[in-house]
Amino acid sequence: MKTKRKRQASFFASLWTGAFFLNFFWESLHGLLYLDHPAMAAAGYVPMMLEMAVYDAFAVSGIYLLVSLLCRTLLWKITIRNVAVFAFAALCAAFSTEYTALHLLHAWFYLPSMPTVFGVGLPPLLQLAVTGVAAISAAGRLSSVDAA
Repeated sequence: MKTKRKRQASFFASLWTGAFFLNFFWESLHGLLYLDHPAMAAAGYVPMMLEMAVYDAFAVSGIYLLVSLLCRTLLWKITIRNVAVFAFAALCAAFSTEYTALHLLHAWFYLPSMPTVFGVGLPPLLQLAVTGVAAISAAGRLSSVDAA
């Protein structure tokens, strides 16, 4: 039982850490497609990217836990079905967050170079799904969890 808890703790620590770093990298790159970001000084830009990466790491972890509820196991196997459920949930979360911030709250604006789908930027739409699946896969390998 203690070994199982250690594996679970190792998995979730690896998941959050991996999601944080992958999302920091992703945020830093696609952040340049937002209106105000390219002109920001590094002293403002880097802390903002760090904050967004923290939110994204918690989002990936939360979506993973949602899929865990559906699978009825904390450490679920990477199967086409489970990854599809995770990716769908991540796409829904990303779309609703981005659409709300962009069109309802007017929290940010895109540069014309931002590719969009249904009025939402393609890179932020894909972000949680891509970085989440990568973080889940890496966490499974790093923590030696057979299920992930």
